[in-house]
Amino acid sequence: MISVPGAVAAGTTYRMGRVRLPGQREVADLPMAATLGASRHVMSRTQLAVWLSFPSRHYTPWARNQGYMLLGVAALVHLVVALVIAMGKDSGWGEVLLAPFCLTGLFWGFGLLQVLGSYGARKRDLAEAPAREQALKVWENLCYCPRDNVAFEPGVGVSFHPSETREYIFGFRNRAG
Repeated sequence: MISVPGAVAAGTTYRMGRVRLPGQREVADLPMAATLGASRHVMSRTQLAVWLSFPSRHYTPWARNQGYMLLGVAALVHLVVALVIAMGKDSGWGEVLLAPFCLTGLFWGFGLLQVLGSYGARKRDLAEAPAREQALKVWENLCYCPRDNVAFEPGVGVSFHPSETREYIFGFRNRAG
């Protein structure tokens, strides 16, 4: 009997150096920049470690602020272009304020889309936080039996195949307990 976090740690390896494709016993868990050759650090997992691992979020924290960065760039470019137009002869205020949108319109549009999308994602994260905390507590108490190839929670009396770990910690166990 092995704790599930221990089984995940035993099936996860980290390598530095050249990126190579997963071998027979390794399963590419998440296709990220490292698998595309952008990083020299590679994490590989066995199929069992993938099944038993606690589900992670598939975004990077800085991605939530990209919309604000795009809006900042759009505002800066808009200001510079507006000042250049204002220094010209015979330019009215309408032209000075609206003409830069020809250059910055896409930045404004994509920036607003990303800000609105990240707002919804943050709202969803806050709503899901209690369920994720409860699921993490359940996951930390799980055990794995390599002889029978089942995972179980001591004292509950239910065993399941390792591929059903996510369903157990988020579904059955949370409703039953």
